[in-house]
Amino acid sequence: MKFQMEKASLVQVLQKIQSATEKKTTMPILNNCLISAAEDGTVEFSATDLELSLWTKMGAQVSAEGKTTTSARKLLEIVREIPQDRISFSLDPLRGRLLVTAGRSRFELSTIPAEDFPNINFYQDLPLTGCDANILRRALQKTLYSIPMEEETFSAPGLLWHFTEENEFRFVSSDGHRLSYYEVPSGAFPGLELTGEVIVPRKAVQEIHRLLEKETETSIGVDERSLVLRTPTTFLSTLLLDVEFPEYEMIIPAERPFGISVATDVLYPALKRVALVTDLTYRHVKFNISTNSLELESGNPELGNANDIIDIDYEGEDFSVAFNVKYVMDCISVMESSTIRFEWVDQVHGGIFLAPEDPGYFSLIMPMVV
Repeated sequence: MKFQMEKASLVQVLQKIQSATEKKTTMPILNNCLISAAEDGTVEFSATDLELSLWTKMGAQVSAEGKTTTSARKLLEIVREIPQDRISFSLDPLRGRLLVTAGRSRFELSTIPAEDFPNINFYQDLPLTGCDANILRRALQKTLYSIPMEEETFSAPGLLWHFTEENEFRFVSSDGHRLSYYEVPSGAFPGLELTGEVIVPRKAVQEIHRLLEKETETSIGVDERSLVLRTPTTFLSTLLLDVEFPEYEMIIPAERPFGISVATDVLYPALKRVALVTDLTYRHVKFNISTNSLELESGNPELGNANDIIDIDYEGEDFSVAFNVKYVMDCISVMESSTIRFEWVDQVHGGIFLAPEDPGYFSLIMPMVV
């Protein structure tokens, strides 16, 4: 195996497959990426953690075809530091080394034979349908933040995707302390048959979102066990989670009799200011609502207190409730609206945060006891 590649394109490819490798594993091969050079002038890169798999390719000047595997992380680190624009690769099969050269720089990387690399299932028989890549990326962005890092008692470590009675697709996430969802018209995924509910693992959601940041053309397919995504140069597949998602609609108040509207560019900076005196122990912000006034209050016995008052249009009973300040900032940061709508029932039910100019978005945050 012997080929040359452009550094800039190679860095992008190696960054793309990096997260598909398994960092904490007793199987060293899962730390590696599979590199396959073909005589047609393309080099394919594949990585997997046995649940999430990613394949991509790029053009190269191939002198000899072949394949091998090497550390994806170390290869990326080396390529980043090489100053030259073109980098040469060759495989020494007798010593089991991948030679990386550019100018006077020379690296030898250990390899594991390509035959030992897991057989990746890309579900080639699964029918794919074109979809609006921008809408899918936005749906993931607006719900990713509330997917729990790992499975908890009252949540699932993934993103629920299901069809609503209003003929819309809904993406839902909840970590037990907050809930967010985003609804998109079914026309955004023409021809996609989604029977029942599917739960996409957090890692796959992150990778799909990252992949779609630079892609405008994509197609998708879903069945009972897997989800696949294809772009012109990349193919991603992931197993779906076989867990129960909480009955999240039960915690959403059917009626929210009270509410206020606040300018986004006023509320978010004010939250950032009062958050300066919070930490992991004292992480709350208190909403004190009274006639035409919203006071944000936070405090920490070791650091001090902070207050910020915002003028609002409100005439009703005084109301106070506390939330995790990071949770509020997370939900506001993904809204595409010049105003924020905050609605409530009482101090027990969660507070509702809506974006009037982004009607598909919904966020509920449970109150804190201070």
